[in-house]
This record gives sequence, C-alpha cells and structure tokens, in this order.
Amino acid sequence: MKFLLIFLFSFSLILTSCDDPKKDNQLKEREKSLQIKEQEFAAKKQDYELLKAMRDSLEQISDTAIALKIPANILGKWNGKMICTDSNCSENVIGDQRNDIWEFSEDGVKITNKSGGERIYTAKYNGSEIKLSSDNNISAITLQVSDDRIGRMKGIRELSGNNCLSKFSIDLEKIKN
Repeated sequence: MKFLLIFLFSFSLILTSCDDPKKDNQLKEREKSLQIKEQEFAAKKQDYELLKAMRDSLEQISDTAIALKIPANILGKWNGKMICTDSNCSENVIGDQRNDIWEFSEDGVKITNKSGGERIYTAKYNGSEIKLSSDNNISAITLQVSDDRIGRMKGIRELSGNNCLSKFSIDLEKIKN
C-alpha cells in the first residue's frame, strides 16, 4: 500500500511538472505566428499566380493583335535595294548596297540575293508596319506600309553580331508581272 501511495504521489508530481503554462503559451504564440506567415505566403502565391495568368493573357492578346494577315497587294515579289547608313562592323561599310528579290507570302518573307542565297524571315503585320525577324535573331527589319505609295515600301534593317551593329535603309518596289 505504501508503495502504491508513493507511486501515485510521484506520478501526479510528474504530470503536474510536465504542464508548464509559460512554455504552452510560447508554443501557442509560435503556432499563431506560423499560421499568419503561411496565410501571407498563400496570399503572395495567389497574387503571383494571378500575375502570371495576366502576363500570359497579355502576351496572347498582343500576339493576336499583331497577327493580321499581310494585305494581298503586298504579297508577291519585290525588288529590294538596301544601303548601309550606319555601321561599326568590319563586314559592312557605310554606302554598301545590296540588291535582292523579296518574296512576301502570308506568313513570311524569303529574300534571295544575286548569287542565289536565301534568308527566310517570319512576318508580323500590325496595319501600318511589317516587322520581320530571323530565326537567329541577328537581323530585324521594319517596313512602313502606306496606302498612298502602292507598289513601294520603305524601311530599315538592323543587323547585329560579333559585338557590332549595321543599319540599312530599305527601298522596295513591287515587280509587275
């Protein structure tokens, strides 16, 4: 009986000593702080996802806005004359001239030089300009399309590579069949 009494007394002492209200309060405060941080993180994650969705939708809108078809009066072959207007590249000098045949299709342009070399560009038309880009992104061409000069277009070409930049003025004249 004495043994049982001592056992119950020591057991109750152990149980009461395990209950530290100060540590319980600290633990509860940490849990509340962690829950607040988790809620803040979830809100930031939700904002991030909304911003990503908005960015994707804006990219989609701009792609569809630019994706107008090239007008029928532009499709076909053009004589192209490019003159270098500015260059810090060793392979291009101001005044250099190039004469090429430009063939416009609905989705791109094929430029053929005198020796038969070809370059293919993708085209985006926005109603007043045609922007051409190459697969390797070293050449960007912008052509101004105006209704009052049917059969002629002007533009610029920027050619970059090897840490240099060359600019060309472009004059295109429609080839009459």
